Amino acid sequence: MQNKVKEFNEKIMVAHEETMPVSARLLDIESEIGELVKEYLKATNYGTTSFCLSLDFEEEFGDVLYALLSLANETGIDCEKSLNVVLNKLESRLKKKNDIGSGR
Repeated sequence: MQNKVKEFNEKIMVAHEETMPVSARLLDIESEIGELVKEYLKATNYGTTSFCLSLDFEEEFGDVLYALLSLANETGIDCEKSLNVVLNKLESRLKKKNDIGSGR
């Protein structure tokens, strides 16, 4: 997935000769998460009904994923490596205290 996004963004850069700065990528992620939350609220009638996956929710999820992968590429993060580090951390917490929370 990360490479697909990298290749797509490189095509955009060739066509438009510009890239989005990291600060704008972060704001884009926040905006896309807001749109995902809005779709959740619509899908659950503002929490009064059970969640049922909709096409709109799935598309907004894709927008969030695209924005995160774009940020990873802009900052040189290897998503698989980063995920493995976090999964190991959570596994360790689960073994130590039967909970994955940080306890902060």
